[in-house]
Amino acid sequence: MSLAKRHSYQAAFVLLAFSLGPLHAEAPPVPTQRVGQALEIRDVYLPGGEVKPTPRRDRKPPLVVRILETKPAKDGLRYDFEIQGLEAGSYNLADFLEAPAGSTLPAIPLEITSPLPPGLPLPHEIPPGALPQLGGYRTKMIVVGAIWLAGLVLILLWRKKKPAAADRGTDAPATLAERLRPLVDAAAKGQLGTDDRAKLERLVIGHWRDRRPEIAALPPAEAMSKLRQDPEAAPLVLALERWLHARSGETSAAEIEQLLAPYMASGRT
Repeated sequence: MSLAKRHSYQAAFVLLAFSLGPLHAEAPPVPTQRVGQALEIRDVYLPGGEVKPTPRRDRKPPLVVRILETKPAKDGLRYDFEIQGLEAGSYNLADFLEAPAGSTLPAIPLEITSPLPPGLPLPHEIPPGALPQLGGYRTKMIVVGAIWLAGLVLILLWRKKKPAAADRGTDAPATLAERLRPLVDAAAKGQLGTDDRAKLERLVIGHWRDRRPEIAALPPAEAMSKLRQDPEAAPLVLALERWLHARSGETSAAEIEQLLAPYMASGRT
């Protein structure tokens, strides 16, 4: 064989080896985990819109699927899954995912192995049963607490109404003398303000207008001038003028009571 022909055969062999190399490359290992243990499959690219785990409406599906994280990718998304197998077997994760309408998911194989010896039966499923009636210690304590709280509210309402009823029987409107006393006492101490002075004059004039018809229609200034000459009204009127204009010395409580004596007989207002 010539040297040129030998080189051409070697080149063809190398080219064939490169072309067939990918066909004999080993497939990636199938993710595997035992029953009941978490299996994480990360960075799974799925084209199209976002997928979600198929809702579990009963205990029949052999896989429990959760999406740990979703990351954007070109024309799709990358997912991190957590799978828990309930039954041993080979599964396609795509069968347990819901894709948007019109999307097709590629196969995502995984393997769930069982640590139990073959042929060992699984535990029987517990059938649904009726719930027990509400009762017991907790319910009794709730009822007792509600009764105690209701009793406390009734006691507080009763105690609140009782003093109110007593106050209605004992509280009576103040007499004219009782209304005059703090004003007269303030005037005697030189502490009567302008508003209180006007109030005091109104009370005094109003009292004597009911008893002296001749001053009923007079203005306040003229009425006070007439009262200065009245034997009963004059002592308080003159004392007020003395305190307001030329106060001297202390006025005893007895003197104030004596000045208010003509007003004691006035009814409560």
